[in-house]
Amino acid sequence: MTKALGDQHRLQPAASTPACVAVIVHWTDAEATLACVAALRSGTVAPSLVVVDNASEDGSGQALAERLRGVADVDVLRAASNGGFGAGCNLGIERALSRHPELAHVALVNPDAVVAPDCVEALLDAARRHPEAGIVGGRVLDPSGTGVLYENGRFRPWTLGRSHAPAPRGRDEFETGFVTGALMLVDGALLRDGLRFDTTYFLYVEDLDFCREVVARGRRLWVTTRATCRHAEGGSQRDDPPLLGPMRARQLEQLTRGKVYFARKRLPWPQRLVFFTLALLLRPVAGVFVARSLRVLGPYFRGVRAGMRAPLRRAR
Repeated sequence: MTKALGDQHRLQPAASTPACVAVIVHWTDAEATLACVAALRSGTVAPSLVVVDNASEDGSGQALAERLRGVADVDVLRAASNGGFGAGCNLGIERALSRHPELAHVALVNPDAVVAPDCVEALLDAARRHPEAGIVGGRVLDPSGTGVLYENGRFRPWTLGRSHAPAPRGRDEFETGFVTGALMLVDGALLRDGLRFDTTYFLYVEDLDFCREVVARGRRLWVTTRATCRHAEGGSQRDDPPLLGPMRARQLEQLTRGKVYFARKRLPWPQRLVFFTLALLLRPVAGVFVARSLRVLGPYFRGVRAGMRAPLRRAR
């Protein structure tokens, strides 16, 4: 497990268990994370918070710790190294469970997301209505609040293409194919049973893998569109110029790496065969055609190679 630096007395179990602990994995943008914290703390149900600085190199983690020092029910810790989004979430989950061993739910919220005042309350209400749900997600909007980035998840196993589909007509709660890691409420019993993110993923696809693990453990995935947040997608990638549409080179490499690794880990062999046929023959050609540049091939095939070489952690 990633080593955390900080006050060891914060590791002692708390006197009372909150309704929920929210974990925020911070990377480089202190103001965005502070806005995320402020929104969570001002909600109709205000969770206790664990903020994990994922070894930010710009000093923002230290600034964040100073700004939040002494704030009630906010625990700030720093990872010794940046092991990726999933590793940061795992570190926060471990801290939450060490403080609250009987915790019922952990919310995972992206640092550049701002939740609506009733978001956490709506997630908890949905979890109570659907006890079979291992994860409950919400509706994720763009920064303006007018565009929907996620409200229903579908994924195509042959290509591992994910689409954020519209919600079923006339329904505000429903089962889904995956829940985005930008906003999810996770059942505490699953976490006590050892559910964690696979840290082989660094960025992208780890939320899909996490969801499939929940399903493999016999639980369901639900969404309530009553729980909303605004999210600035790709916040940790803004310094990298676009390469394929809005996608940047590092995003393309990490996304490809994650998909290849997921296919090796999760797909049955017929789907895996189709996936790799498309991944090695069709998708590179399509990428060059769309980008009108051969520059996409470098990060794409680096991602393929990294995904094939990654040590495999077997799924349940």
